[in-house]
Amino acid sequence: MGGTGRPPTSRDLARLAGVSQATVSRVLTNSPRVSPDTRARVLQVLKDANYTPNALARAMKTGRTDTIGVFMTRVTSPFHAALLDEIGRLLSEVGLHMILWNIEHDPEETVSEVIQQRLVDGFILTSATYDSKLHSMAMASGTPTVLLHRGIDGLDCDQVVGDNWQGAFDAGRYLVEAGHRDIGLVTLEHTGNTSRDRDLGFRAALAEAGVPIKERNEISTGVSHDHGHAAAVQLLSAEQPPTAIYTVTDLLAFGLLDGARAQGVKVPEDVWVIGFDNTDLASWEAFDLTSVNQPIHAIVEQGIDLLRRRIGDPAAETTIINLPCQLVVRGSTANTVIG
Repeated sequence: MGGTGRPPTSRDLARLAGVSQATVSRVLTNSPRVSPDTRARVLQVLKDANYTPNALARAMKTGRTDTIGVFMTRVTSPFHAALLDEIGRLLSEVGLHMILWNIEHDPEETVSEVIQQRLVDGFILTSATYDSKLHSMAMASGTPTVLLHRGIDGLDCDQVVGDNWQGAFDAGRYLVEAGHRDIGLVTLEHTGNTSRDRDLGFRAALAEAGVPIKERNEISTGVSHDHGHAAAVQLLSAEQPPTAIYTVTDLLAFGLLDGARAQGVKVPEDVWVIGFDNTDLASWEAFDLTSVNQPIHAIVEQGIDLLRRRIGDPAAETTIINLPCQLVVRGSTANTVIG
């Protein structure tokens, strides 16, 4: 194309084919308003020029962008970073692209505008909460939507989540069967099913065993490592500290472990610690954290399958999948009975 080395434009192609730019656009969008001879001539020019239509042209022709919009918060946390990586990897494997919106810092009107622009074939929501309008806006737009990791009870939307209640119950049962009776709980304000079920399942296990959580051993806090560290200071500096602490995320558990070390409290000799998510860092020797596994690969894989089905058949029946979360025992809990 004139020796410039740049890709050919629609103007270049129109000149070579002896037609208008509008005609080239009609060919690219498969418009019926082009005669067979003209279409054949333009297509031959496209072939000779090794021309690949851009994403917008393909979208105009097929009605698809082959792009999925992902909404997420706290993208720097170990769990969400791993979740995002898996979403990107598995979308790529099936020939789809990803656009990420970090909704933690975007005002609601900006998110609403993004949804209404229909830039993508579907939405993946990983941070649905009770008070968020995001899932409602996404579904109201008519764009196929799936919720991953966090679900909403009673919502008529495809959802794939871990069985957080059962995973938390198993963690609680593990502690009471090991002989613990003075157990700490570091939890979060319940803004969605995930944190709620990780709290309630643990309480249920202790209640079933007749081991109530003492008020002094229960802390509701924020989501960061610093919050976990502060919780450890509060719990372990008490006159009668708990012998085990369960918390609803690994990130909080990492803070608990570091807070215990800062006070000279040994894990697991003096206190056991259990987290939830089983992030990669949990297996690091510095933490060696017992944690309830969140099956990220299966959640993402089945979620993408549901979304692709929904894109192909918008009227398909809603599917909600609950995957098992298994306790992974490591060195932050001693596999011995408390005497």
